[in-house]
Amino acid sequence: MPVETAAYLAGVSVKTVYHWIAGTKTPSPQIQQLMEIRAAGMFPWAGWEGWRVSPDSGRLIAPNGYSFMPGELAWWSLQKQLIKELERDNALLRIQMEQLRAQVNEQAANNLYHFPKAKKNRA
Repeated sequence: MPVETAAYLAGVSVKTVYHWIAGTKTPSPQIQQLMEIRAAGMFPWAGWEGWRVSPDSGRLIAPNGYSFMPGELAWWSLQKQLIKELERDNALLRIQMEQLRAQVNEQAANNLYHFPKAKKNRA
């Protein structure tokens, strides 16, 4: 990675990066982690195993090989919100359905006319 890029990513001067390279200064653990992520394109956190970022294109690459740009991921948050709303609506509809079934069963029980059982013919 070019020194200028490292300085930009770390929010420090180019001179500071040269000090890191020479070993006269040490970057903070957070900066070291950022540089490792940038250099290797790998995420060091649990749950991100197999995910990486392409240093060349900046694309997020999933373990299955599919890759995404930020704009391609924007719809996921909208989809998650819509699913949550649909699940809430579904739960309300299930409650209403159970209430309607109970009403129908009650009305059927109150209006039921009992016919006498037919006698079997024995021939």
